[in-house]
Formats: sequence, C-alpha cells, structure tokens
Amino acid sequence: MDARARLRRLVTLRPSRTQSVVALLCAAVGFSLAVQVGRDDADALDALSQSDLVRVLDEVTTRNDELAAERDALRIELEELRSGVTSQEAARAAAEQQILVRSIQAGVVPVRGPGIIVTIEDPDAVVRAQSMVTLIEELRNAGAEAIEVNSVRIGTSSWVGSADGGMEVDGLKVAAPYRVTAVGSPDNLKVALEMPGGILSSIRATGASARVETPDEVRIESVRALPDLRYAEVVESGD
Repeated sequence: MDARARLRRLVTLRPSRTQSVVALLCAAVGFSLAVQVGRDDADALDALSQSDLVRVLDEVTTRNDELAAERDALRIELEELRSGVTSQEAARAAAEQQILVRSIQAGVVPVRGPGIIVTIEDPDAVVRAQSMVTLIEELRNAGAEAIEVNSVRIGTSSWVGSADGGMEVDGLKVAAPYRVTAVGSPDNLKVALEMPGGILSSIRATGASARVETPDEVRIESVRALPDLRYAEVVESGD
C-alpha cells in the first residue's frame, strides 16, 4: 500500500474512542463547518506528491503518539490526585477521631451510651474514700470510657478524700446516696463490681447497700475544666 492510500485510509477509517470525542467537540462548535473542512483536506491529498504524503503520514503518526502519551500522563496525574485526596481525608478523619477520644478521656465533653449506674446508700457514713477509689479503678479496669460520681466527672487526675459526713472528689463535697455512672460494656462493668469478694461485696459488708442498674442508655453531663499548663510544653519532632 503506497503513502497516498495509507493516508486516505487514516481519513476514512472508523474513528476510535478518542477521535469520536474530538468529533463530538467539533460538532458542538459547528458540525457543518467541520465536515466541509474534512472534505477539503481529503481532496487536497490528491495534489500532494509521494514524498509529501509520506511526510504528512509521519507527522500524523507522531502527533497521534504524542497525544496518546499525553493522555496516559494525564491519567496517571489524575490517579495521583485522587490518591492524595483520599490520603488527606483519611488523615483528617483519624485526627478528628483522636481528638474525640482524647476529649472523652479528659472528661471535657458530655457523653452518652450503654453503661451502668451504681447507687450506694450510706445513711451511717460507713463507706470510706478508699472504697470509692477502688470502685472507680475497678470500673476503669473493666473498660469504662467515662465515669461520674454524683455530679463530678472523673478524669486521669481525679482524687477522692474523706470529708465530714461524706467524701470529696476533686475538692468538691459529695454525700450519700452516692451515684456512680459509667459508660462502657454493661456486662463487663457489672461483672467486675459484683464478683465474689469484690468491691460491692466489701461495701455491703460495712452495712451500706449497693445496687447496679443497666438502663438502655446512660448520660454523663458533667465536664471537667482543663488546667493551664505551667511547666510542660510540646517537643517538636527532631528536637
């Protein structure tokens, strides 16, 4: 097949997907004009010499190869952009989740969820602060994610002490009946407190009463105020 026939074949071949897109775009700005230009170009082939036809064919082939390479590069760039956006979104979601977890652990946001409510009746004031400390620790060990004693939110720096006619938690007076609310697995929390020889058994042995409730949902509305840091500062990476 000579160069003229090969070039005519390029003109008359069924268009590929890429050529179809180009044709549609051309149609948007003037289909009739595009058809006329195509006819003029086809007729102009008859006036070209053999060497000119070969040159034109080479240029068309080279241009097609360049366009294909550009298409492939754009596809790669698009995939990289999509991957980058996905990674950024994942990192942002992870950071937001960490903020939420730290806020709950620090006790600075109200929470709700499954859990238990422990009510301790102590009319004779026989329950000591150490028993409350042990109860809180048992709840933490059993997976409690948030704890409240009466209206005081328990945090990592909380403390319990004795006070006239009751106790004080983080410096705030609390009195019987003591109401301890914990968010976590109700089964795990209840088993940890009710095990034979456990903390509730010890409290009942003093003459106080204790009962455990497992409602569908418990709410802890109290929050802690974060103290201003006087000494600690963040260490930047590489320091």
